[in-house]
Amino acid sequence: MNEINPNLTIRKFISDLIRSVKNSSSIVITGHNNADPDALASVIGLKEFLTQINPGTKIEIVLNLNKIADKVYKEILSDPKWKFSKKFPENIDLLIIVDTSDLGMVINKEKTTPKIQNIIIIDHHVDPIKLDDRVKRSLILSDCSSTAEIIIKFYQIQELIPNRDIVLALLAGIITDTGHFRYATKETLDNAKFLLETGVSISEVTEKLSKKMARSEKIARIKGANRIQKIYYVHDYIIVFSHVSSYEASACKALIDLGADVSFIISYVPKTHEFRISSRARGNLIRETSLHLGEIMKIIGEKFNGSGGGHDGAAGSYGILNNENKDYMTELVPEILKLVKKEIENK
Repeated sequence: MNEINPNLTIRKFISDLIRSVKNSSSIVITGHNNADPDALASVIGLKEFLTQINPGTKIEIVLNLNKIADKVYKEILSDPKWKFSKKFPENIDLLIIVDTSDLGMVINKEKTTPKIQNIIIIDHHVDPIKLDDRVKRSLILSDCSSTAEIIIKFYQIQELIPNRDIVLALLAGIITDTGHFRYATKETLDNAKFLLETGVSISEVTEKLSKKMARSEKIARIKGANRIQKIYYVHDYIIVFSHVSSYEASACKALIDLGADVSFIISYVPKTHEFRISSRARGNLIRETSLHLGEIMKIIGEKFNGSGGGHDGAAGSYGILNNENKDYMTELVPEILKLVKKEIENK
């Protein structure tokens, strides 16, 4: 039996996407809140792609960037044509979401929710348990190391070349989402080669990605280590849980650097009973077992009226705890640990 060519699926999606854009009046492209360089590059890269195909198309960008993405934006995407808004318009005919499939990670609950007619999803994380009913089309390629690589495929299939700003941004998205190519696949390197052949260099991007760690981030990393609740052993692997109120992802990575094989950092807001979880795992554990943190975080998010997802070695979730009489660590840790044990022991 002949295997289905994935490029045929992408070609059909591109045709449907272009048709949807042409038939829509108010178009917005966005990414998840606290957007990283991959989300930023994918949003900007997609807008450039669509305007190259149809120069008259008016597309609005809505983004809220994290610190690294903000640095990339200011140093690479300084052209006024890449300006964006932080607020959604009241009415949106077509909302294109990249680098997440979860509307809850896009629309801030504290703000007025816009009226959205149709949604299109482009993502590289694990398939969601359920998509919003307004999602008309989705392209979720979990084999891709970054969403930027999906956008690159769009250019390649349509035989288009992104301009220099977009090339640098897409390269930044790949570099950050693959841990500076530590988790790159052959296809990732092929996509990077496509970008480099336009005349840019990796050093142009890596210089812009470097940043001095803020004192508050350093403190969060130290607190994360100091507040480790308990160390668990699953076979020869070390699993740790801790809690901080900010810089969860950075604190999570610090625990891996200290020697943990899997780390979970939980942040909790008592007033609203909301929690956020960041998780990381060593590459060798991912290769040696069936552990997929994105799948675990997806299950946890759904169980606690939220959402979650991510990569096999780095993922996150959020939700709400209903049991006010139970400590949040006591409620969450056993649920997470049970899933971790199951996936590791099924290796």
